Amino acid sequence: MGALALLFGVLGAGLSAGSAEAAVVTGRVTNTAGGCLENANNVAAANNPLWLNNCGTAAGQQWSRYADGTLRVQGLCADTAGGATASGTRVVLAACTTSTSQKWNFYVAGYVQNQKSSLCLAPLNNRIVAKGVMTIVACANVAAHKWGVPALSTPPTTTTPPVPTTTTTPPTTTTKPPTTTTVPPTTTTKPPTTTTPSLPGQTTQVWDSNFTSSGFGRFDDTPWNNVGASAPVLVSSPVTAGAKAARFTMPGGGTRTEIVPTTASFTEGQDRYFRFSFYLPTNFPTQVTSWQLLTQWKNDGTGSPPLELTVGNGNLNLSGGYGHPAGPRTFSKAFAPATTGQRVDLVIHVLFSRDPNKGVVDIWRNGTQVLAGYKPAGGTLYPTSASGTATTSSYWKMGLYRDSAITQAAQYTIESAKIGNTYAQVAN
Repeated sequence: MGALALLFGVLGAGLSAGSAEAAVVTGRVTNTAGGCLENANNVAAANNPLWLNNCGTAAGQQWSRYADGTLRVQGLCADTAGGATASGTRVVLAACTTSTSQKWNFYVAGYVQNQKSSLCLAPLNNRIVAKGVMTIVACANVAAHKWGVPALSTPPTTTTPPVPTTTTTPPTTTTKPPTTTTVPPTTTTKPPTTTTPSLPGQTTQVWDSNFTSSGFGRFDDTPWNNVGASAPVLVSSPVTAGAKAARFTMPGGGTRTEIVPTTASFTEGQDRYFRFSFYLPTNFPTQVTSWQLLTQWKNDGTGSPPLELTVGNGNLNLSGGYGHPAGPRTFSKAFAPATTGQRVDLVIHVLFSRDPNKGVVDIWRNGTQVLAGYKPAGGTLYPTSASGTATTSSYWKMGLYRDSAITQAAQYTIESAKIGNTYAQVAN
């Protein structure tokens, strides 16, 4: 039940900065939570994105850090897209200039702070996954915001300005950009507190797929989520006139075609409601006896998720727990028949907790509650593990993910998906 997700980069032997060649020091930029900063696909071109990936020896992971504040790879500089300063702006490569959007403060505590925006380098939504894109967000005292960097290289020119800040203090929590003087940004040596805003919508979250108006614009760019199947496409809804839907097609023997909403992750104690509306055509293989997921609340890293909705044995099932770090805590609860030929509207309420006595799931189908107060054996989140194969946060994925041994082709549409803090926010 469930299957392994992509392996994410982990810290291990050989992650320290590389050795100096002449006056240039090259080495990896390692994330404390796992993985290395990489120029995507090693493409040395302006606007090529940066992402987190498995640590290796690729040219796109051989970074140099200069005293002018630039972080360079393959002859280009890490920059914010378009020089923008908003939280969530993607980090890309650009031709090196004197722009402060290309200048970074490097702190002993591990923060890499953009000088123009005062925001910190971090993977999107703090997710430690292979090919997770890089953004700038408000600095927070979390592992995903902390990095190991190579030692300083000789400045590229003799006119390079001095290091803009000291490396003994953390970034400020104000919105003012760092000064160009040698005065440190704060007078305290304490790291940022957890009260500093870090991710949007952690206390409350409201999100809507809105395929009709936005297409796939409210989803992450995750091409690696297509394995043995093509990417989903936007089509006219088979059941709602004038609306658009996302169609997923899986050939026999295929494994994965999924999309990931652009939202914050779900952590301990968060209470969320999810709307998941879909249409299974009459030829959809509802009677398979192996695992076949329509959606999952996936733990970061590898392993089967804490929570998933599957189609099998003629039913819709709430399943999960196989990847629990303390050993499988598997469960499977059939909550409704897998009806074909009509739209199905599910509302799933999840109280996220790694404590199985607290984590709760409720489900409504077409407005009628079909599962109440269900407590999965392994909780609704996984606890951390020493091997790093499970984390205390999860994120939402949807589409089709199944056992490659299934030989029947499958196709269906997701009509809409929402996240809210109450039933009423997602019910319609």
